[in-house]
Amino acid sequence: MSLPHDASRPGLDLGSQSTWPTFLERLGLMLLAIVFPEVIISSAWSQRRRAKELLYDVNRSIGRTAAGPASQETPIHTEAEISHQDQALLSPLSNSDQLAHRHFALTQSHDQSSKVAPWSIQHGMFGVMGGFAIETPYVSPTGERHTLRRLVTPAGISILAHAGYLPSLAPEDIAERSKADLFAKGVVLVQIIWFALQVLGRLSQGLPVTPLETHTAIHVGCTILVYAIWASKPYNLVQSIKLSGPDIIYIGAFFNFQDISGEVFHREQARYRLERMEYWKRRVILASQGVSPTELPPSPPRLKSITQLIEDYSSRAIRTEAVHYTYKDEAILHAIAQDARQGLYILEKKGYTNCQGSPPGETKLLRQSSENFTVKAIWGGWSTDIGHEPSLDKGIHILFNVLYGGSHLAAWNSAFPTTPERWLWRGCALYLTTLPFWAILWILWWRGVKSRLKILYLIRNGSIDIIAASLFFTVLVCYTLARCYFLVEALIGLRRLPSTAFDIVHWTSFLPHVS
Repeated sequence: MSLPHDASRPGLDLGSQSTWPTFLERLGLMLLAIVFPEVIISSAWSQRRRAKELLYDVNRSIGRTAAGPASQETPIHTEAEISHQDQALLSPLSNSDQLAHRHFALTQSHDQSSKVAPWSIQHGMFGVMGGFAIETPYVSPTGERHTLRRLVTPAGISILAHAGYLPSLAPEDIAERSKADLFAKGVVLVQIIWFALQVLGRLSQGLPVTPLETHTAIHVGCTILVYAIWASKPYNLVQSIKLSGPDIIYIGAFFNFQDISGEVFHREQARYRLERMEYWKRRVILASQGVSPTELPPSPPRLKSITQLIEDYSSRAIRTEAVHYTYKDEAILHAIAQDARQGLYILEKKGYTNCQGSPPGETKLLRQSSENFTVKAIWGGWSTDIGHEPSLDKGIHILFNVLYGGSHLAAWNSAFPTTPERWLWRGCALYLTTLPFWAILWILWWRGVKSRLKILYLIRNGSIDIIAASLFFTVLVCYTLARCYFLVEALIGLRRLPSTAFDIVHWTSFLPHVS
């Protein structure tokens, strides 16, 4: 849904997705919150932590910019006509859209950068969620005009703040780009308070608390914690602020070049690993046949600095000759290389030199979608490398998991329909509290797999690795079953409740004047 906004603050529509994918996404998050609520908590905590880090970086940069002399407009080394144009992000462009290079107007002059108000945690959350966006126009080798529409990551926002290119952002600007429903939040809060009072009242009067009430109370506690962590977060961000201007176009080209070149290098690494594996397979086959191999092994991809890559792609010989692209993204690199060089020059002139010798893609500066939820930010994406390396976010996740599992021990003496069900509940709760042990064991095992110490070669072989992998797979399956058992038992336990479970709380004992 594209919301009306002032023309002086052009935005990028983040809510142009169809209803069905949005429904499926929210349904998935709801199911995740029902079975694994600590994932929501740790993700919210991670997002707030990154927002506070961004808040600190931006405010430090704003103070530095305000204390320094008024900056001047960076000279443009490439001749181009500049005209004003407002466009939307993440939505198809019509044929009438003008996407030529540098066809954007500067929203805020650099001499106004000293007037930027200090950020609050709300600004930090807005930036982490994808509140700022950049459009980078380019012309393909076939002469077609395209535009790269990307949202700026916290790392990119920090660079822009350091260079003085962030606009002044009022809380009203954030509010008009989010869809906060205060009435719905109020209703949920009233329900939470009423349920908590019911449970506390039953405990104070010695009435039994069923496993369902215990399980629900734990989820209520998780909800309160998430509400507290996300108190300053804009709800359901639907529109970002488009940064525009001549310099922004060049900086956006540099950001895109940095990210795309990193992706190309990672693909080259993956291809090299496959080619090396195939090479050694062929050598083994030839050796078994008594044939001496003459083929040379494949060479690993050369890691170049971003400065060297920009010079290579923007050199006249490459840009004027017919080039065979191994990857389609390389055509984009050729098209934006000169603008990226100009963007690098602008950042260096503003005093930002950290990117001169950095490898490509070391830090993601742009992304294609907004971030209302950050599970992947904790576990690094859904891949086979999940959880191999320790981190603070993973530690917080494990801590909340232990608290969640341990909280179910409160139903140790609750009434269950059968004795096996009671012991299964107790066993699942105790099992979840052992997660730190398995997590540490998993990290140590993976460190041993990657280690090159000779002493580990003697005790590590294929059989041990298979046993370890099977063990951790079993741990993961049991972990999932234990979480599901809490939900299932809380519901099926209603089939046989003690008679006292139907007694109600006598509020007159707390409030004698209320009958």
